[in-house]
Amino acid sequence: MGKIMKKEYENILLYNIESDLPENWDVSDATHVRVSLPSGIENILNMQNNGYQFVDRMLDVTIHLNQNRMDLDKLVRMIPVLSREYREEIEEIAVRCFETDRRFHVEVDYNQEVARVIIHQWIEEIPEFYVCLHKDNPIGFLALKEADDEKSAEICLAAVDKKYRSSGAALSLYANALKTGREKGYQRITGYISSYNTAVMNLYSYLGGTFSNPTDIYLRNN
Repeated sequence: MGKIMKKEYENILLYNIESDLPENWDVSDATHVRVSLPSGIENILNMQNNGYQFVDRMLDVTIHLNQNRMDLDKLVRMIPVLSREYREEIEEIAVRCFETDRRFHVEVDYNQEVARVIIHQWIEEIPEFYVCLHKDNPIGFLALKEADDEKSAEICLAAVDKKYRSSGAALSLYANALKTGREKGYQRITGYISSYNTAVMNLYSYLGGTFSNPTDIYLRNN
């Protein structure tokens, strides 16, 4: 049957479905449906025939910390601070950076107002962020979520304001996440990334990340 997660955002009822195969899901009360399926042409054709549109291909990424020999201290050129503050600033950075991110853009046609509603709730539900500051103003952030087994952590949200992408903030945030993982005894740091986001894919590759489990994303608006 797959895994169906329902999430409410103001006037949005999103069904987030993860499955191995297309099914005839009852989504009649949903306003928006987002389906994750293993990549494959048969799934694409099947889903299109049922009114869904392919919008993205996602990848799991894993960095094994016990195999990583990089001098992370040298890579952290801007030392992030761990903070529960700056939420309004973080949200504005996220809105500017996630203009096409299908975690938040659940309309088949991009809708910035709908995306902002979802981004706002994501930001509110994350307890703290690693934040890079320039003249006391946030220019980038990263959220690290520990796994239930306490052996790994996931980079669940990260962005750097476009004006500061040459500052080293992105590398500093990601390298600091690995450094934090080492200090806490994690075995790995994981992520979930769009295959269209080549800049962050390159960053993960530089830090020793390996990619797996290609997953296709489909949307339908009821």
